[in-house]
Amino acid sequence: MPARLGHLRLDVADLDAQVQFYTAALGLTVRERATDDTSHYAFLTDAQPIPGGVDVDGEPVGMHHRLVLRQARDGSAPDRSGPLDHFAFEVDDEAELLAFVERLREMGTEVDLQDAQIAWQGYFRDPEGNRLEVYCDRRTRLDGDPLWQGRQHDLDEARLRETAGPPR
Repeated sequence: MPARLGHLRLDVADLDAQVQFYTAALGLTVRERATDDTSHYAFLTDAQPIPGGVDVDGEPVGMHHRLVLRQARDGSAPDRSGPLDHFAFEVDDEAELLAFVERLREMGTEVDLQDAQIAWQGYFRDPEGNRLEVYCDRRTRLDGDPLWQGRQHDLDEARLRETAGPPR
């Protein structure tokens, strides 16, 4: 059985501000907040069922979280020297992508729309500068492509709006 991505952890400087951003911008929910000897944590998840995990009676309950935000208890700044370029969240279709783009802009967040043939993407940054992506898969669309082939260009917002259709 191949491995599945379980979760991503981000070290942050302001846990409360980051929790507010990820819940407001991406609709994630806080599953748990915890503190250990060195750090404060917030464990966030989305509405999608996640395989794995069992309760005390052995019943399946799904995984605990998809994203962990960690702030050092001593207030030290996170190390940003690592190789992470971005991480991405998938939405079902172009209408959902447009809804996320509009919500991010209402929050004052700039969004860079891109067409990568296999997906339409919106790139943005969280309050601490981490780069994120929200995208919809377009590999099976008539104007999509099954492979990326290194081609990516700006996505015209009018094209996204036309494809997304009227607001739901």
